[in-house]
Amino acid sequence: MVTLTPGLDLILPCWNPSGPWVESLIRHYHEITALMGTAPVQLILVNDGSVKNFTRQHISWLEAAIPDIIIISYSRNRGKGYAVREGVKRSQHAFQVYTDLDFPFGVSAVKETYDRLLQGLDVVAGERGEAYLRELPRKRRVITRISRLLNRVVLDLKVEDAQAGLKGFNAYGKNILLNTRIDGFLYDSEFLYHAGKRPHLKIGAVPVSCRPGIQFSSFRVKLLMKEMLNYCRIIFSSSAA
Repeated sequence: MVTLTPGLDLILPCWNPSGPWVESLIRHYHEITALMGTAPVQLILVNDGSVKNFTRQHISWLEAAIPDIIIISYSRNRGKGYAVREGVKRSQHAFQVYTDLDFPFGVSAVKETYDRLLQGLDVVAGERGEAYLRELPRKRRVITRISRLLNRVVLDLKVEDAQAGLKGFNAYGKNILLNTRIDGFLYDSEFLYHAGKRPHLKIGAVPVSCRPGIQFSSFRVKLLMKEMLNYCRIIFSSSAA
């Protein structure tokens, strides 16, 4: 049996980060380590084929400020699901949490997710409420409502809001996530779907809300069609779960 080190692996996928993201990441990292107290935090940053604003200089700044940081980088953009799995492969601690590079739900949500894992949950998902929907542009709000409906009615997920960019898990959840196959955004739904098929797993949620000033991205029609195909892949993979 592999003995895991107590503590947290914090996995951050990124693609073409914008603005002064290095300074922001360093600040958030120190805020999290302060919240975590004596619990060790391993930061794992995954560069998912960025073509701008991610250079050798950016890496040098990060390594100087966070000497033990693990940076994974590859040239081809593969998708968020692929990036998260690559980061999780390098994890060594008892618990893992992944979120977005800009910490859209703040650092306290990361600590709360970690605490729920310590309390005995195997998988923890951030769950955005109705207030989040009211902040969205109309098109994305409709898409989000449809996604939640499919998660509840079709996939029967234990956490309806599968696409919130915050998840935590222990070794049991880690094994399930590493066996997901979707590289795009719906890897979250695939993960929670297969986790929910394991009756012994304890799955829970933490309520999260967006930090002020968060910018919401838009979805292209081509991407939406691809993700609908991925929904079908999830449904028909149940026999292999």
